[in-house]
Amino acid sequence: MKTVSIIVNEEKDAGCSVANVIRSYLEKYESCVTIYNYTEDFMISPETDMAIVLGGDGTVIQAAKKLAGKKVPILGVNLGTLGFLTEVERPRMYQALDAILSGNYSTEKRMVLSASIESDGNERLAINEIIVGKNDIGRMITMSVWVNDELMDTYVADGVLVATPTGSTAYNLSAGGPVLSPNMEAFVITPICPHSLNKRSLVVSSQDSIRIQVEKTRESYIDEASIRCDGESLWTAQTGDVVYIKKAEESFEVVCTGDVGFYEKMRGKLNRK
Repeated sequence: MKTVSIIVNEEKDAGCSVANVIRSYLEKYESCVTIYNYTEDFMISPETDMAIVLGGDGTVIQAAKKLAGKKVPILGVNLGTLGFLTEVERPRMYQALDAILSGNYSTEKRMVLSASIESDGNERLAINEIIVGKNDIGRMITMSVWVNDELMDTYVADGVLVATPTGSTAYNLSAGGPVLSPNMEAFVITPICPHSLNKRSLVVSSQDSIRIQVEKTRESYIDEASIRCDGESLWTAQTGDVVYIKKAEESFEVVCTGDVGFYEKMRGKLNRK
């Protein structure tokens, strides 16, 4: 690796101590290393061979958004708690670096979602999920979900989320949705706390286009919703507004060292006490 970028969450790596250790280690092998704070509006050179992300799942998500479409693979090193999106735990950091330096690694392409709303027109990316959820904590909202212009279902619920395979282990799983293998080409649509016992998740093709329309639960008031991408509130919507969701043209790549497989990681991370 000739050119490496280290993207660090300084709340989890105070003073960039871990980042500087990695930089010193890689520079012994004549790598050119640059350190960035993940909150900064940084620009990574297209010649970059790899980005090493130090933090937790949130740090990886933010880095992946900035690197989507740039063909720079991401190695996540977990300095947080769960770290489901990271490839390496901190104690095994050097073993992972040695494997990468010797070429013993692979990369895996991951899907990204794109969302837009009629009142804005700007598309925003989501690594994990897009949520159309209620604004008022005391009220449910009604949403109709359309797949390729065909009505899939109407939900009276706290919200509806559309998750990537990468994000299927996050909010989707907590809401009762299925876990998808990360290399699948599919989305999962999951209602959040639906007011019906027979409303379940549905897995659809990544080639499908989805639209979610905010309807009206009662004639006496207008339903109001918030649209969030990976937990970030982007837009507000009300009865009649439509959110459009599809597979983004951009994707991102993650580094796999073969140390821990997806299913072993799933057992270890999700079954912990």
